[in-house]
Amino acid sequence: MIDARLYVDKEKLYNFNQLKEIYPDNDGFLKHFAGIFLKITPSDCSEMLSTMEAGDWQMVSKYAHKIKSTIDSMNMTSIKTDIRTIELDAKSKTNIANLRRLGLKVEKVISEVALQVKDDFNL
Repeated sequence: MIDARLYVDKEKLYNFNQLKEIYPDNDGFLKHFAGIFLKITPSDCSEMLSTMEAGDWQMVSKYAHKIKSTIDSMNMTSIKTDIRTIELDAKSKTNIANLRRLGLKVEKVISEVALQVKDDFNL
């Protein structure tokens, strides 16, 4: 397990600015959303990588599509393009050799965001 203390001084890889505009002054909702993110997104990312290993490109595309909305909602700008590339290339079965690298990058960022979210919301 990665020690969250290693990330104290790192730049934030996410923000809830978009959600704050929709739900102003509702920290309870943000904490709830953070909890849902922690329960679902890291495991969906792991499943996406597993389906890549299995060569099930249709499922890779579906997982990427699902993860994409969370990445957008949480403004994870460093992987916005990557998750879209995974979704489209897996669906069309093109540039397959590049997908594993992109998937690992997405997984790394999501893992780091999970640590930041746990720290920010004391979860």
